[in-house]
Amino acid sequence: MTKKVLMLAAKANMIQQFNHRNIKILQDLGYEVHVATNMVDFGSMSAEENERFKQWMIDNNVIAHQVDFERRMGSLKGNIRSIRQLRQIFRENDFAFIHAHSPLGSILGRLVAKQFKVPTIYTAHGFHFFKGGPKSGWLVFYPLEWFFSFITDTLITINDEDYELAEKHMHAKRTFKINGIGVDVVHEWLVTEEEKKSARQNIRRELGIPADAFLLSSVGELSDRKNHRVVLEALKLMSPDELKHIYYVVAGTGDNGDMLYNLAKNFNFQEHFHLLGYRSDIHAINYASDVSIFPSLREGLGIAGLDATVDGTYLIGTNNGGVSDYIRDGVNGNLFSPDSPQELSHLIKGRLQRAPTMNRRFDFLKRFDHANVDKVMLVVYRRYE
Repeated sequence: MTKKVLMLAAKANMIQQFNHRNIKILQDLGYEVHVATNMVDFGSMSAEENERFKQWMIDNNVIAHQVDFERRMGSLKGNIRSIRQLRQIFRENDFAFIHAHSPLGSILGRLVAKQFKVPTIYTAHGFHFFKGGPKSGWLVFYPLEWFFSFITDTLITINDEDYELAEKHMHAKRTFKINGIGVDVVHEWLVTEEEKKSARQNIRRELGIPADAFLLSSVGELSDRKNHRVVLEALKLMSPDELKHIYYVVAGTGDNGDMLYNLAKNFNFQEHFHLLGYRSDIHAINYASDVSIFPSLREGLGIAGLDATVDGTYLIGTNNGGVSDYIRDGVNGNLFSPDSPQELSHLIKGRLQRAPTMNRRFDFLKRFDHANVDKVMLVVYRRYE
């Protein structure tokens, strides 16, 4: 009889962005992999990327189930509908275990798995409560995570702070830490300085950015949580003479595009500000940049920031969540409070006169290589064989 496993998340982007390799690991272990997610309201990726992901599942023999998970924590009516859909999937399939992601998906998934006596793995992609975080996170999400940890077999965290908290306060049978989803550190370090210079020239030529301009970039959805506005607020504090040489580009999609453009227009920066939409050439954008800025209000690990520093780009990142796991202050970047445009403006000014460094490699980043992450996931999955 074929072993079956269910990968579950509220939105399809969570599977697409973070679980391709997990799916392949499970298939290599002999599992028939099912995915339950919302592929209609699919989250923070483009419609084209969503279609490519659906085709990838077909090509790789992954069995997809549409579940109408709502946004954020959903409504009572919507969550009841999602539970009914999940129950039908569980009735039709005898799963060895489930691997759940995202707060809503993991809560509803674990509820139904408990009913069907199916073991659960839950990856917390950054707890919504953290040191110095808003009280709402502690009042709402901490009790939820604490309660549902009692029906969790394996809890996986992706940063040091969350792991320490889970070990002390959560009640899963086992707790593991992985370094995010992993990035291809080894491969990126094979890219030569000449290749990076060529990509830098091509991107700047495409975007109409002068070769000697100081380019800031950010990668992430255009949302309040990703907090790109603080970069513009920081730039607004700078003098017109400084701004003449600075450009800022953001790669990502979302609802805040007009707000960000109007903010840039407010201090006559709109000609130097570019919203790039979804991009598949993020490494080239990193090479073209003098500084990458990762300003999220909350971040589990922040793969875009990790990619930037692995690519050799100086990184200024939020001090909330897992970004501090891979930034060493003054070495490969700086940390700042994401609600302080003054602090960020000061850090940007500190980099203005520095020559770009394109091929810096830091040994402490090796632990984030996807091969190391995959080793831990293999250990986790093998416990259920």
